[in-house]
Amino acid sequence: MISNSASLELQKQVNQLMPGGHSNLRIPLIARPCFISHGKGAHLWDVDGNEYIDFMCAAGAAIFGYSNQEHIQALKDQLDTLPCLISGAAQTPMEVELAGKFIQHVPCAEKVRFCLSGSEAVQLAIRLARAYTKRRHFIRFEGHYHGWLDNVLGGVVDDDPRGRPLAVDSEDDPLLTEGRDPAAFEQSFKLPWNDIGVLENVLGRYGEEVAMVLMEPILCNGGCCSPRPGYLERVRELCTEFGIVLCFDEIITGFRVGLSCAQGEFGVTPDIATFGKALGGGIPVSAVAGRAEIMDLLLERRVIGAGTFNGYPLGVAACLASLNILEKDNGAYHKKVDKVQGLLMDGLKEVSLRYGVPTLIQGPRGVFFFQFIDKDVAYSVRDLKDADVERQNRFRTLMAEEGVFFMWGGRWYTSGALTETDVEKALERADRAMSRL
Repeated sequence: MISNSASLELQKQVNQLMPGGHSNLRIPLIARPCFISHGKGAHLWDVDGNEYIDFMCAAGAAIFGYSNQEHIQALKDQLDTLPCLISGAAQTPMEVELAGKFIQHVPCAEKVRFCLSGSEAVQLAIRLARAYTKRRHFIRFEGHYHGWLDNVLGGVVDDDPRGRPLAVDSEDDPLLTEGRDPAAFEQSFKLPWNDIGVLENVLGRYGEEVAMVLMEPILCNGGCCSPRPGYLERVRELCTEFGIVLCFDEIITGFRVGLSCAQGEFGVTPDIATFGKALGGGIPVSAVAGRAEIMDLLLERRVIGAGTFNGYPLGVAACLASLNILEKDNGAYHKKVDKVQGLLMDGLKEVSLRYGVPTLIQGPRGVFFFQFIDKDVAYSVRDLKDADVERQNRFRTLMAEEGVFFMWGGRWYTSGALTETDVEKALERADRAMSRL
């Protein structure tokens, strides 16, 4: 039985000293506090000494697992040569090396700017698109997540808009927040994703007002839904036709699904894209990359993208270390993830069938979705409206009690540290958790 007396005591202190955890999205939490003391490989330990197999991977950032010695050694090798570890105020030769390597692998990248967080990268991409097109609005989609700032967080789709399809506030929105600028939703149109007819109709009416179409190329935040066949290709055509900047938010998919990212996997090249999480292998860093004529708005100082930590040396070193590992041995890292993730997904399906519980398991390399619903595939969050969320939340809590962590909503990340033995143990624990549902 998992003990948590030390975590309970720390929770009392948190309640007195801090306004909650690091991220306070309106999401269901596991039913007991847990404070992590350290991690190694695909495992975490809490302050009570309990060990967990981890499928959260620091929300996708820990692509190599924890305390990866190859990644750590690469960082150590840079320490004596770095002018400093903190500020990115002065550019370094290492940053130039990273930019060249980045451009080598990412199809849309003719030039790249390094930032600190995914939220910042998205806002810079929006500003660049507006400056390039001289238009105000951008299009975003239901279920996609682009950071916590006012203009991209939450709101629900208005399925019968009187005019421009702006998002609307709703008490049913899990991302509803007080304190938002009342004019924030006037900046964008919000649409259902993976429905090309809706997008064609909106662009036919308002295309000349749209600066950017912003989307996750794979809907990782809303069910790990793949684009329908031909969807991304048609979006690309429409953006070209209407002079709109197409932006892929690859904060999750970038370098996790492949070295050329989702855009390389699908063979559809956006005009600009944002990256983070796996790029730094656990060190905070992000990037915006795209066509030179768009990115050069920064060079010409027509667009400001300032930041104390832009291109800071420690983050740059982490990115170089990550890409060096991913390049090795003809893609050995991603091949390993394919194998262990396949075993895990197949095993979870077998466990579900054993107990007669209908489940949906889908997703690309590096991240997948597990939810209690009787479907073979989901293409949007609307396909998941009948999911048994209560059972999912209960299963997540039971799995935590069994010593397995995964993300809220049923998202599982896989890292290069995961072994077949880890998968076997996780499936044994999933079997016990399923028997307790």
